[in-house]
Amino acid sequence: MPPHPENGHGSCLNLSLRELGNIENEGLAMHTQDTIRTLNRLIQTCRDGEEFCRVAGESVDSVGLRPLFKFRSDEWGRQGDELQALVLLLGGDPATLGTAGAQVLRGWMKLKALIFGRGDLSVLCLWQASQQRALERYEEALSGYLPQRIRRTVSLQADRVLDRAEQIATLRDQYSVHSQGA
Repeated sequence: MPPHPENGHGSCLNLSLRELGNIENEGLAMHTQDTIRTLNRLIQTCRDGEEFCRVAGESVDSVGLRPLFKFRSDEWGRQGDELQALVLLLGGDPATLGTAGAQVLRGWMKLKALIFGRGDLSVLCLWQASQQRALERYEEALSGYLPQRIRRTVSLQADRVLDRAEQIATLRDQYSVHSQGA
């Protein structure tokens, strides 16, 4: 094999350990940045859920639903906090706010409650749709690359989101039957 023009020996495919380490570090840095972006999208989802439930608790007529919305708001907050801690551990800047679309929805809910009064079934339907969007975001995050420790956390949270979605569907069905019988 002819000598390599740069180092005088070996082929151009020979990489020094330092060069190999640099390539591995660049790949790791790309994965880390992708993971931070994914976690920040989920943090926004959590903040959206947290605020949605807070506003929903103010928009329902049933006194029995208000503590449930408060509990769910707090739960979303804890999930967001957990994801923020992971972003900090990765050396990133965690998202702190939800999305603009969710802000518009919350504004609509407040306006609707102000004009038409509080409504349990309509809020539960919006909650179910919001929860479904959150579940889709978690599924999207889990379909990509995540380090094992982070994947475990995101997977546990996704399971919780799915469980809550099923509970909301049942609750909405109960209120739907109740409102038809009234």
